[in-house]
Amino acid sequence: MRKGYILIVTTFIIAAMLTGLLYATNIWMRTHSTELSEITQREIALYVAQYGINEMIYNLNVGVTYTNGQSISGTTPSGYQYTATYYTNDTFGGVAYIKGVGTAGNFTRTVFASITRGTYEAFKYCLYTSNGGFTKTNSNVPNTITMNNPIYGLTYNTSSALVPEPDFNQYTNPNNYPPNTFIPINTKKNYNFTVFNYKDKVVFINYTGNKPNGTLTVDFGDPLATSINITIITNFPIVNFIHLGTDSLGISGRNFTWNPVSYNSTTKYPVFIHKPTLTSRSSVNLNLDYLGNDGNTFTINGLFYSNSNVSIAYGGSYWGFVDFKASLFAKSLKTDRDNLETYDINRDGRITTETIFDYTVDSYKYPPPYFNVFTGSSYLVPSYREEY
Repeated sequence: MRKGYILIVTTFIIAAMLTGLLYATNIWMRTHSTELSEITQREIALYVAQYGINEMIYNLNVGVTYTNGQSISGTTPSGYQYTATYYTNDTFGGVAYIKGVGTAGNFTRTVFASITRGTYEAFKYCLYTSNGGFTKTNSNVPNTITMNNPIYGLTYNTSSALVPEPDFNQYTNPNNYPPNTFIPINTKKNYNFTVFNYKDKVVFINYTGNKPNGTLTVDFGDPLATSINITIITNFPIVNFIHLGTDSLGISGRNFTWNPVSYNSTTKYPVFIHKPTLTSRSSVNLNLDYLGNDGNTFTINGLFYSNSNVSIAYGGSYWGFVDFKASLFAKSLKTDRDNLETYDINRDGRITTETIFDYTVDSYKYPPPYFNVFTGSSYLVPSYREEY
C-alpha cells in the first residue's frame, strides 16, 4: 500500500516538473523566435533601403534625370516597400546623394549614399585632381584660388577621384595626325626644348633614359611673341616651364596665350600631356618668378594634363598670373606665393589670385580625342551612412 502511494506521488511530481519544463521551453522558444524575427526584419529593412538606392542609380544610368528632392517608390520582388529620394546638395564629395528608406514588418531603416558619375564629368571642372582639392603655401589667402565656370558652375573636386587618362599610344602614333604635324624627339638625357622652333606642331619629346629625375625644360622665351599654337606630349619624369611670356632672360614680358593644335573644326588636342612611367619623382613645375612676368598674364587656352603633381611658383618679388581657360587634370596642384591682389595689377578688371581658372573652353561638350573615361553613376563608397 505504502509503495503504491509513493509511486503515485513520485509520478505526479515528475509530471509536474515535465509540464513546467515544457512550458518554460515554449516561452523561451516563442521569445527567441520573436527576437530572431525582429533581427531578420531589421536586416531586411536595410537591404530594402539599399535596393531603393540601387534602383535609382540604375535609372540614372539608363538616362533618367532627377531634380533635387524627387523621389521614387516601389516594392522589392519579395514584397517589401522602399522609397529613394535624390538630393543635389551633397557634402561628402559626391555630385549628389540618395536617401533610401526600407520597411520590413515593424521596422524602417534609412540610409544615405553619395554618388559619383563617370569621369566624363571631370571635363566640366576647372580643376580635377586624383587627390582632390589643392594646396597653397606662403599665400595671403591660403584656401582660395580664383575660379570661374560660367558654363557648368563646377570649380574643383574635393575628394579623391579617377582622372580621365589620355591614350598615350594613340597620341604618340604619327599615323593619327595630318602630314607634317607630328614631330617626335628622342633623347636619353635631360633636354631643353624651345617652343618657337615648333609652331603649329604636335611635339612628342620621348625620354628613353632610365633616371627618375630625368628633366625636360620647356622654354617659352621670346622678345616679342604674344601667342603660340603648340601641343606638347612627353614622358619625361620632371618637366619645368620657364620664361612664360617673357624674353629668354626673363627681363621683359607681356600677356601671352598658349593655344593647342586643332584636331578638327570644333575640337582641339590638349596643350600639354605628361605621362611618365618613371613616377617616383615626377612633377610639372611652372615658374613665373621673373621680372618679365610682373603684371602680366600667361593664358593656357586648352586642356592641361599630367599624371603627376603640378606646382606653380610665383616668387615674392613679382606679380605674375596664370589663367587656365580649360580643365587642368593632375595628381595634385600646389601653388607657392599665390597671393590675392590688393588692386588690379594685371589690368583684367577684377581682383584675383595669381592662379586663375576661367572655364570658357568647353572640354565637356568638345572633349579632346583619345581619352579613356569611365561612364555611369555609382556609389561613392566612403560616403555610405545610416540615420539612427
